[in-house]
Amino acid sequence: IEAMTELFNVAVVALLLIAARQWCDANGNETANLTEPQPPVDLDCPTNNSFYEFFALNQNGWITEGNATPGDCSWYNVTNLNETEVEIDVGDNSAFGNECRFTHSSFNFQENDTMLSLIDVPRFAEAYRMVYSNGTCAVVKGVHWEQKKDNKSMPCKLTDNQPDPFVSEPCCVANTSEQLKSLLSVRFGFEPEPYYCSHKPRYTIYMAGIERPNVTSECFQAYVNATKK
Repeated sequence: IEAMTELFNVAVVALLLIAARQWCDANGNETANLTEPQPPVDLDCPTNNSFYEFFALNQNGWITEGNATPGDCSWYNVTNLNETEVEIDVGDNSAFGNECRFTHSSFNFQENDTMLSLIDVPRFAEAYRMVYSNGTCAVVKGVHWEQKKDNKSMPCKLTDNQPDPFVSEPCCVANTSEQLKSLLSVRFGFEPEPYYCSHKPRYTIYMAGIERPNVTSECFQAYVNATKK
């Protein structure tokens, strides 16, 4: 899949066209059971993507930042995995008080150890890059993009007329692509906002295991090194 090229060949952050997230209510859909059997994965299938390799070996685990022990709702569970994409549930109670719900997201694997989110309504997108992995612990850089009416951030630096999806500081690019506007209007029935803007990068740690582990010193140091860049 040449999605990384496709994402920007319509002028700006076309990764906004291929992201997906929906909230799943734990009352209607029980929180994923980390002990349930996982879908089969062909470990012999050739791939150079570190996300695929990590999720193939660690389909259940925990997410944290720094050296903090993950909370009860800070888990992830891979629900589908192949050499091109992953579907994953991520626990979260930040928007619901103490009630643990989860998001269900789909990501396409890309070159250079990256993955990009898939969405039905192309207003948001997320780009992730794995910056470290030792097989059971991984440090991940994530950048959230969204459409906005106003440009309140600095302009994104462009290379070959394209922004880097993994910017180090928040920035915006103007939507000047008639091709993108036409695609959104025909496919989704609305006009895009005039700007695509990124948030500040966020670094997280993925750890394998059914039981909540502590962050190892090696993994924590990799996290510290990544956040200093």
